[in-house]
Amino acid sequence: MIIGYTTGVYDLFHIGHLNLLKNAKGMCDKLIVGVTVDELVSYKGKQAMIPFEDRIEIVRSIKYVDAAVPQYDMDKLKACK
Repeated sequence: MIIGYTTGVYDLFHIGHLNLLKNAKGMCDKLIVGVTVDELVSYKGKQAMIPFEDRIEIVRSIKYVDAAVPQYDMDKLKACK
């Protein structure tokens, strides 16, 4: 079984996000998506327009996503482990 992992803020979810998740799912059996928490977004000097809890629920509801988890760190390899 191939497990895929990708991350993003997914603030103001749009067709580009959907295409990314669809293509990612096409490369694996199970797709796990990290959704950036509000604190990490602000670390980048930005502010999410949509609160984290709403963004992760949107991502969880996408049919290509098998699981959505909070992304607390920019280190994607650490998150995968």
